[in-house]
Parts: sequence; C-alpha cells; structure tokens
Amino acid sequence: MRRLFGLAVILSAGAVAGCTDSPPTGQPSFDAAAGSGGGGTSAASAGTNGGGGTSAASAGTNGGGGSGGGGSGGGGSGGGALAGAGGVAGGGAGHPGIDAGVDAPSVGGTSGAAGGVGGTGGSAGTGGGSGGAAVAPQLAPPAATGLVALNSDFSVTSLSILSTAGGLLHADCVDSATGSNGSSSKTISGNTQLPSQPQRGGAVVIVDSDNGALTFVDPVQCKITRQISIPGGAKTDPLDVVILSDAKAYVTRYTKNLAATDPALAGNDIVVMNPITGARTGQIGLDAYASIVPGATILVRPDKAIIANGKVAVSLNEVDAGYAHYGEGKIVVVDPATDQVVASVALTGLYDCQGMDYVAATKTLLVSCGGAFHSQNQPLESGIAVVDMGASPPSLTRSISAVAFDDRPVNFSWVLALPPSAGGTRGFAVTNDTTNFTDPDALFAFDYVLGTATKIASGDAYTLGRSAGVPGLLLVPDANFSTPLIKLFDVSASPHATTGFTSDPVTGLPPQEVAAY
Repeated sequence: MRRLFGLAVILSAGAVAGCTDSPPTGQPSFDAAAGSGGGGTSAASAGTNGGGGTSAASAGTNGGGGSGGGGSGGGGSGGGALAGAGGVAGGGAGHPGIDAGVDAPSVGGTSGAAGGVGGTGGSAGTGGGSGGAAVAPQLAPPAATGLVALNSDFSVTSLSILSTAGGLLHADCVDSATGSNGSSSKTISGNTQLPSQPQRGGAVVIVDSDNGALTFVDPVQCKITRQISIPGGAKTDPLDVVILSDAKAYVTRYTKNLAATDPALAGNDIVVMNPITGARTGQIGLDAYASIVPGATILVRPDKAIIANGKVAVSLNEVDAGYAHYGEGKIVVVDPATDQVVASVALTGLYDCQGMDYVAATKTLLVSCGGAFHSQNQPLESGIAVVDMGASPPSLTRSISAVAFDDRPVNFSWVLALPPSAGGTRGFAVTNDTTNFTDPDALFAFDYVLGTATKIASGDAYTLGRSAGVPGLLLVPDANFSTPLIKLFDVSASPHATTGFTSDPVTGLPPQEVAAY
C-alpha cells in the first residue's frame, strides 16, 4: 500500500512514525450560466403584452403601436391599438428579455402615444429576438461545511470534528470499533485517507485502503451511515474519490493486482462506480500514459483526484511494482461527461507526484512532488508543479524546485493554496528528511508565482501531516506520539504560530490529516 510502504521505510530506519441537479447544502456548486431565452410574441392581442384599446365612435388620428425592445431571448414588442374611437392608441412596451448567459434584462420599448378620436388602429409590433444558445452548468466541488481531523497510529483510526475557529467540536466522532458490535474486525482500518476535496452530500468520506471501502460518516450525529465496497477491494489500494452525482463516482485504484483474473478488478486505473450501491459501472484505463524507462515497467499509479475547471484532474505517481524506478510525474484530465481522458500534462523534471490543490479564481492547479526516492538528485526532482488548467490544453506553467525549500524534498502527499487576507499567490507545504529520517520536518509558506519559499515552523521527523485552512487560519496536524496536537497558525498576513489543541483526547491517537468536508 502506498501509505504503509512509506511508513515501513521510515520505521526500518529507526525514525518516529507519523505521517439532483438542484443540490442541497453540501452538494456541488455550479458556475452560474443562463439557459436559452424564448422568442417574443410577434403581435400581441388585446390586453396581452401591449394590447390595443377598445373601439369608440369619434374620429381622430391613428394611434401608433409601441415598439418593444426585447433583448436576446426577449419578449415581443407592444401590439398596435385596435381601430375605433376613444381607444388607447398605442400598445404597451414589450416584456424585456434576458440575454442568455448574462443575467441582466434588456430594455423594453416605450408605450405608444395615446390615440386620437376615430382613428384606425396602429400596426402590430414585431416579435422579440430569438434566445441565445443554452450554456451547460460547469461541474465544481461543493462548498466546505466543516473541518475534520483523521487520527491514526496506522493500526486504528478515529475522526474528530473541528471548528473553523480552530477548536474541537467532537472528539472520537467515530473510530475503528464503531459499529463493529463486538467483532474483532475493524470497521475502519489503520490505512485510511480523506478525499482531496469535500464531497457531495456533506458527509465525511473516508477512503479505506486496507478495507477496500468508502465509509460515509454523519458529522453531526457522529455515526457511520454506510460503507460501500470498492470494486477490486484492498488489493487495488484505493486512494481518492470524486463523487460526481448521486449515481456516479470516480475512485483512483493505485495498485495493479497482478493475480486478478478479471481485468475490471485489477486496478491501476480509475474505477467508475455507484457511491450508493457500490456497483461498478465502468473504468478508465490509463496504461497509455505510463512513462517509458529502460529496464523497468512503470505503472501509472493514479493517486489523487480533484475537480478542476469542470473536469477531473488525476495525478499519476508513475512507479514500478517494486518502487525502485520512477517515471516522470503526470496529470491526466478526465471529462466526466464521456469518461475519457481529454488531456495529459507532463510534470517535466519532477517525480513521485501526488498531492494537489486547485485555485478556481485563476484556474491554477498545484501539484506536490517528492522526487525519486533514494535518488542522489532527489531535491532537484522534487518540488511544486504549477499547472494552468485554463489553457487549452492545460500546461505546466512553472516548477518550484525543492532547492527553494532549503534543498530538502517536499512531502509528496499534500500541498495547500491559502492566500493571506489581502489576497495573493501563497501556498503551504512540508519538507522531510528522506536520507536519514531523523532531521525535523519543516513547514514552509511559498509564493507559487514568484517561486520563493519561507520556513515558518518545524516538527519532529515525519510528524507534520496534511494541513487545511480557512481565511486567516492554518491548521497543521503534528503526529508526535508523545504530544499529538493540531497546531494553529495565524496566516491573515505574515504566518506565525499561535496555539494548539489535542484532536482526540479520548483515544489519544495522533492527527495525521486535517481536511475540509
């Protein structure tokens, strides 16, 4: 398993272990875009949309019909007055239209002037313009509803619900024994991770690699609402999930099960499944994107997955079966409408790439790469890749080498974009000692446009885990087994440490991840 493999390497070196389309609240948000507008009525009848007046006996001049100025998708212009004396000569202005894609009404025409006595009616007004083409809403991740800490000693796991102000709301919300009814089997294994983004429905979702399952937790009532087996199970080492609808989810299956007789259960791909029933509905093969390395067979190893610019970006870890040879890191972009890869981005010069974060405002994707393990050039092969998801096709904008992070490899598992209150291009990452496994971890703030990095804190070796933030506040899990804490940093301007708290005083398990749900 990806996570336990890294842990085993650390322990062997004697280091301290650590590491419906109308959605309700917690459902995906969509970029606003208007649908098509309806065409206007070509001539209004009496009393409708600028109707003519009633007949009368006296003679007079004609009443002119009012010209309604409907916009694209607008209503018809005002109809002319009916013949007859004493009638209201002009029809009313046409109903204003709504331009497709622009939520602003166009200006309607003015009413016709009052008719004279005995005149004949004005002519009917012309119809409004045709509506513009409908624009489909764009897929976007749901807004976060809260924060959660995943606590684990890699044998058992618990969840704690946190407040966005940096406090503990519910320790030990659920844990490995929850729902087991006295069984010796763990409901939640010790090899788990939280999705890269919040998921539909507002539940906390646990991706359980060892149990080969998705576990859904109600964060208010603190109960497991359902567990769904992932096709292929634990032998495919599932690592991330993107729930696209009530009936469709993507799960990255990191490992190739060479003993599988059914290719649909072999893994090393993206499985398409129903997140309610667990039924497999398809799979997205990625073998064509494996790097070519002489003397080795590289597996693509799809790792993390997030919604970015209406598509799903998936990081490819690109390592052989024995974790001895690495291919260059890659991102593939999948169109969820077709379940097809529509683009791939080579992360040139970077290896062992996994964690991602997305800045929607600038369509910027950040990717964390740890560098080829045990490589003499690991710091040069490690860093943060900056990908422009707004380009067609998406492209690598720049790479920030780990040389900028005190010449030490960046932790491959996560990266976080969190600008200061005044705005900007700031992110956070952690470095590790991958040579001796003894030197302290270091927390860095960096600018992903300028390429500069500044160290702001440190912890014991392999203890600072995946972090999360809200405006002005960064929460960093410190999995020091003697004093496990969630450390808090004021990041409204220049980042600085403030205080911290124990994430699960009930079980005493150290926090490994903090994430939004």
